[in-house]
Amino acid sequence: MELLLILVPAVLVVLAVSFLIFHRAVGFGQLNSAAQRERMTARALEGLMRNFAVAENTIYRNNIKLNNMANKLQLSNNQLARLNNMKSKFLSMVVHDVRTPLSVIRGFSDLFARDPSANDKQRTMSKHMGSAVDRLNRLVSDLTDLAMIESGKLKIEPAVFNFCEVVDELMPAIEISAQTKGVVLKYDQIGRDAVIDGDKFRISQVLQNLMANAIKFTPGGGLVELKTRNDKCWIYVYVKDSGIGIHPSETRKIFEKFYQAEYQKDDKLTKLGWGLGLSIALEIISLHKGEIAAESRGLGHGSTFWFKLPIQPMAEQ
Repeated sequence: MELLLILVPAVLVVLAVSFLIFHRAVGFGQLNSAAQRERMTARALEGLMRNFAVAENTIYRNNIKLNNMANKLQLSNNQLARLNNMKSKFLSMVVHDVRTPLSVIRGFSDLFARDPSANDKQRTMSKHMGSAVDRLNRLVSDLTDLAMIESGKLKIEPAVFNFCEVVDELMPAIEISAQTKGVVLKYDQIGRDAVIDGDKFRISQVLQNLMANAIKFTPGGGLVELKTRNDKCWIYVYVKDSGIGIHPSETRKIFEKFYQAEYQKDDKLTKLGWGLGLSIALEIISLHKGEIAAESRGLGHGSTFWFKLPIQPMAEQ
């Protein structure tokens, strides 16, 4: 916008000069006297010279402004690059410094839980300690992925596999999580014709995140469903829940880093996530040239998260 405002005066001057030339040319043809033509020519040339001088001066001043703006923009870009580099280094340091003590704490928690001399209260405390360590470990893993994304180092390691393998490997743990929460879990039998050339670990990470979120934000007695379908080019994966839902205006925002949806601002729900999982899922699906999105009719109406991935043509399987 600033560039447009700077160029407008110069453009107006050029248009004025062009109009003057046209106007003088028309009037010139109507003069019969050579003397009149000569006087008109002199005045026209004098006016043109003044207008060209004004235009040249305007262009010169605007060029200086443009150069100053370009220099400021370059300086800002350099500062942003330095800040981004510092942020990535900080994330890496945090991950490194936190991961080791967490492993030690988790080890002591497991030993304490298996101690035959521990009473019920001590075992309960040990269980809570282990759950807290697990949450922090998930945060550390998310921060690791975030640091890789920010530095452009998150890569996929493609290999050919069947999507049903991902579901078969994830479902036992997900079923236990649903049963613990009292959530009903349903999923279709996944066909064997959805062959993907992608990173199995990362795609599993996406599905696990969506399923965990669905169970987490669905109250006991609610329903979580996993469905898939595929055509000749894509496999579509749907995770539908009867949970608290999402406001339609937030279905895109929730894929932004650290974004907390309106329902998560409740004190009881804020502790359930840091707003990183979906942004990481978006990056993973994008690296696979796929698409991921969320749909909901609003708070209290549940939500559906879905993603699609390209599948191998039958001739290549």
